Amino acid sequence: MKPITDKSETPKAVVAGSTNLQITALEDFTLIDMANALIDNSEQFKLVKYIKELVSRPDCSHIMIATGYWDLPGTALVYAEIKDFFARGGKLDLLIGQEPQLQYYQTSREAHEFPDFYIQRDVDSLTDEYKPIGKLIIDNALTEENQDGKFEIRVYGQGEHKEFLHAKCYIFLGSNNTLGTGIVGSSNFTLKGLQGNAELNYLEENGNSVAAPFTEYSTSKSHKVWFEELWQNSELWSGKFIKNILNPSPIGKKIKEDNEVAKPLTPYEVYIKYLQLQFGDMVDANTSEVLKSYLPPSFNTLEYQLDAVKQCFSVMKRFGGFILGDVVGLGKTVVGVLLIRHFLENTESLGRARKVLIVTPPPIKQAWIKTIEDFDKDNPRNNIGLSVEFVTTGSIVKIADELEDIEDMEDYDEIENIEVGNYGLVLIDESHNFRNSDTQKYKAIDDLIGLINPTPYVALLSATPQNNSPKDLYNQIRLFQRTPNNSNLPNVEGGKLDSFFNAMEKRFKEARAISQDTDEGKIRARKIIKAVSEKIRNCVLNDLVVRRTRTDIRNLYGEDAELLKFPTVKGPHKLEYKMDEELSKLFSDTVDAICPPTIEESFDPNKHIGFYRYAAITQFVNKDNKKLYEKRNLTVDSITQRLQRIMRILLVKRLESSLAAFKKTLENLNRYNDVMIDMLQHDCVFICPDIDVNKLHHESKGNFTAFKATVEAAIKHKGGNNRCFKATDFNESYLADLQNDRLRIGSLLERWRENTEDPKFDRFKEAINPELFNSEINNPSELNAPRLVIFTEAIDTLKSLERALKAKGHRVLSISAENRTKMQEDIEANFDANCKPENRRDDYDVIVTTEVLAEGVNLHRSNVILNYDAPWNATRLMQRIGRVNRIGSTEKFVHVFNFFPSDEGNSQIRLVEKAYAKLQSFHEMFGEDNKVFSEREELVEHDLQHFVDGDESPFGPFIKELKAFQDNYPERYEYISSIDANNLGGVLPSNDGSTHGVYVFTDNTQGLISVEAVKTQEGSSAHVISSLATMQRLKCQPDTKYIDSSNDDMLADIAKRAYQKHVVQTKTKRDTGKKVDKALEILSTLRSRKDVTKESKKLLMDIERIVLGKDNFVIKQVLKFADSQMSLFGVDYEINALIDTSMSNLANRVLKKRGDAKLVLYSETKPNI
Repeated sequence: MKPITDKSETPKAVVAGSTNLQITALEDFTLIDMANALIDNSEQFKLVKYIKELVSRPDCSHIMIATGYWDLPGTALVYAEIKDFFARGGKLDLLIGQEPQLQYYQTSREAHEFPDFYIQRDVDSLTDEYKPIGKLIIDNALTEENQDGKFEIRVYGQGEHKEFLHAKCYIFLGSNNTLGTGIVGSSNFTLKGLQGNAELNYLEENGNSVAAPFTEYSTSKSHKVWFEELWQNSELWSGKFIKNILNPSPIGKKIKEDNEVAKPLTPYEVYIKYLQLQFGDMVDANTSEVLKSYLPPSFNTLEYQLDAVKQCFSVMKRFGGFILGDVVGLGKTVVGVLLIRHFLENTESLGRARKVLIVTPPPIKQAWIKTIEDFDKDNPRNNIGLSVEFVTTGSIVKIADELEDIEDMEDYDEIENIEVGNYGLVLIDESHNFRNSDTQKYKAIDDLIGLINPTPYVALLSATPQNNSPKDLYNQIRLFQRTPNNSNLPNVEGGKLDSFFNAMEKRFKEARAISQDTDEGKIRARKIIKAVSEKIRNCVLNDLVVRRTRTDIRNLYGEDAELLKFPTVKGPHKLEYKMDEELSKLFSDTVDAICPPTIEESFDPNKHIGFYRYAAITQFVNKDNKKLYEKRNLTVDSITQRLQRIMRILLVKRLESSLAAFKKTLENLNRYNDVMIDMLQHDCVFICPDIDVNKLHHESKGNFTAFKATVEAAIKHKGGNNRCFKATDFNESYLADLQNDRLRIGSLLERWRENTEDPKFDRFKEAINPELFNSEINNPSELNAPRLVIFTEAIDTLKSLERALKAKGHRVLSISAENRTKMQEDIEANFDANCKPENRRDDYDVIVTTEVLAEGVNLHRSNVILNYDAPWNATRLMQRIGRVNRIGSTEKFVHVFNFFPSDEGNSQIRLVEKAYAKLQSFHEMFGEDNKVFSEREELVEHDLQHFVDGDESPFGPFIKELKAFQDNYPERYEYISSIDANNLGGVLPSNDGSTHGVYVFTDNTQGLISVEAVKTQEGSSAHVISSLATMQRLKCQPDTKYIDSSNDDMLADIAKRAYQKHVVQTKTKRDTGKKVDKALEILSTLRSRKDVTKESKKLLMDIERIVLGKDNFVIKQVLKFADSQMSLFGVDYEINALIDTSMSNLANRVLKKRGDAKLVLYSETKPNI
């Protein structure tokens, strides 16, 4: 016999022939050619390997073992194989004899009766690792009490014939003579006999020699006959062994304790089982220890971060990706690096490449690099940095750059060139920047993920993944749910993630379209949005989003909260300012001009700016010229609308920022509008996406000839789609439209130039020292010198604030996109509380910055923040406050200051209110959140604190309860965890007299889907419920008891049908193709035939559901079926036989993909009669 060469694998199944047995190993076994062999326990010829092989054969049904001595450690070597053998119904007969050297003790010391004393001595010395084999023997032993046992132990030589048994023999028999193998020799059935001692055994493969019966013609005994003769002269010892030796032993007592733990589950424990199925990975202590070992020595061990990694990893493996949505300031970067390290340690088992791509906004890249360096510093053997590559997102704004430096445009569209690499994990930080699937950067990353095989896991990190509408979430989720019409999210009906979000987006837009002028309208809109939010949360987010709020940390992670000590947010403190009547009127007129007309009004060229400077490509007379500037799925109209939108947003934000910033932007817009007029009037219009035409026109200083020559030279050099057109190529009305814009812009500009008032800026200068640097609120602990953080959205505003602060004697660090990277060290040294003490400096006491520092930076040596121009988007405000309200904050309070226009009886305030109402509509029109802290809103401190801290995560209390159960009842927890989730549950008494139940199903996809079913006198109904609702329904008191253990078959069947309806993909217009329609037509025609039986019709309906699910294989087979039966409809033949033979395999093939519905657990209530 050839040796088994794989030392690590235990053979699980073999296929045997008959007399001359040729054994073919299955799955991962070594191919073995069984032949008569000598087995001497040398390295290649261990007896235990042969026994494992033979016991594992599917046709092995009866094992006979005779041994001089026996111990449990030897049996434990083949525990897994014996366990499977018993599960197959196999029978094991063990005959124990005695070694010669034991004779003296047996005869001279009666107290040491063999084999009891010697085996008892060995069993008493066993450790807990032998509990499984002990339990297996107890559960399967044939005793006086259990006559159906599969493991019978007998002792030879204790009956009438007192003889010593020294022989050792192992016999393996199969039913129908398929197996007859014997091993005889010197090896006892002990640990040393099977693999340790120098032994000599002989393997006999001749079935007759091993199993032939003894007849009058026999010339020799077979192994089996020899064994049976000794078996007859033996006494049953199984019960005595268990009662007198195994049960009283230390491991026997622990087995008994474990059995006590293994009592039937109570209703509360069924609830715990469901929590384990949902959150078991999160409470795994072993994984926590592994994650802790990754952390650098200088990092705090925070349980909520370890839990986040475990939960993210679990979600990622199941759904291909996850969203980590921890609120700002909880350390998502550390969680991200921990997860990357854990991923890199497990790439082999995950089947992914050991390579990670991190996609991040430019300002945050350095923070990632630094954190990875910290992890790698003391860990050169498992270097994360060697496996990580970075790519940063850029900015769209070539057009906007013509106006001025842009710091705050949200629609970052560009992305660095991505090298297509075989990444195993793609991590996208601030993933809300990828919420728009029409952007170049989204398409680039989406294409990259789609090219990699196998598809990489995708990790999305964002505190606010939804900024505008449900479409934001869908676009991000689609990066890892690559087949949105066949999603494996369990609570999305039919797996139609795309259809689900289309429906949610439609409802969301309906709510947005409702007029907010009345309380009734507001209530109706909020009701719809709330319903949409709950539906998305229950069906999608609960499965994909891992989110911890500060409220969670306080309530669920007490030790972490004590270590972190998050500050309380105070404010918003008002810095009030007043607009005089003239400025109020100018402000109102400006808003009317730059915002698009409301629904109630039409465009008025005498009132509104049309931004025609950015509409040139829509004004072409010839459609072919328009096509030149279309790109991908964007028409010239959509491109123009987008550019005009950007310009409007830019002007609005500048107006809200400062008068200086707005005036400069308006001046630039006026100048660039004149450039287009000048080109039309000179019959030479340059449309050049790759050339800064406005800049070249300005540098020519009015010399059009020089300007033209310069642009033509640039076109010759650049090539591409940069072209020159004639004035006649454009609509005649275009010049007049531009001139109307010039009048409107010029009129506003003149009025703004005449205005010298800036009450907001004046109020700021007044507040600098007495309010913003008030020693009672600004770092009052004196652990840090007073510091101030100011955010603004405009460079010009930043410069004005810097001058004013310096005039008041402050040391100002101004940060924009231009110098952010260069000044990184200064930012950390002066404003980062996590900076090492020896590296801290006090060079600056104020940092004035744009949105470039709103993400990925620590500024928490300061505890006072001023939003000079408050953002309209909640994400921005949350990010800003999170810069100073973070892990490592030393002050008890963080103070937030905002500007508010005064409403102290000023008659002009009505103009301001009207203007802000229009601004509100403008932001809503473009899908932005309501302004969190608008100048008109009275917001109390409690609301701000709640906004920053966040609500408690809905799953938080359930996770806490699961952890508490594990801590208080660890053995019972482990037992519940070990139980197969199959039909667990029972019936509880009903309080309302009705019969209802919750049923949790699964199938081959391993997803859990819950159904609630109700039975009343009027009828029965069932519907799918969320995992959160399931937990709420299953939760009960720990002492709750079942009144019955069997469920209501009818109610369970109703629930099962609801489950099946949910998982079968339903047909929609978008799904229907010609082939689908044709296949459905064929099936419908077959079902309509009168000679088709009910059974055949049912089969055809199964096929129809599969066709509706767009299974291409089945669709092709149905069409092929029709083509091959040209006379199918109208010819007399046995249609049912044809359907059965041709179609049944199709149904089985697809239904087996999911498998039949398995009832995991349930909880019913019914009247206790």
